[in-house]
Amino acid sequence: MDTTIDRLRLLLAKDYALDPAALALDAPLDSLGIDSLALAELMFTIEDEFEVAIPGDPVPLRTVGDVVDYIDALVAAKQAGGAVGGVDAARAASNP
Repeated sequence: MDTTIDRLRLLLAKDYALDPAALALDAPLDSLGIDSLALAELMFTIEDEFEVAIPGDPVPLRTVGDVVDYIDALVAAKQAGGAVGGVDAARAASNP
């Protein structure tokens, strides 16, 4: 089974023509050419790929690692069976 970072790297490589090897966890999204509009589009792709629901409240995601942590929190909340908990867990993951 692929890890979250592996799956995210493949998505970013395919959708944004990025080199997966350049997608380190600490890579800033804006340095990869992912602006706020691209990030919004990426959220829809993440919902489909990871079968999670992304809350409507904006979450500050600055790096590839932030996105990975956010996805992991959403997946964990889904597995725990709580939508409200998913929002709280996702927010907690994105606020170090």
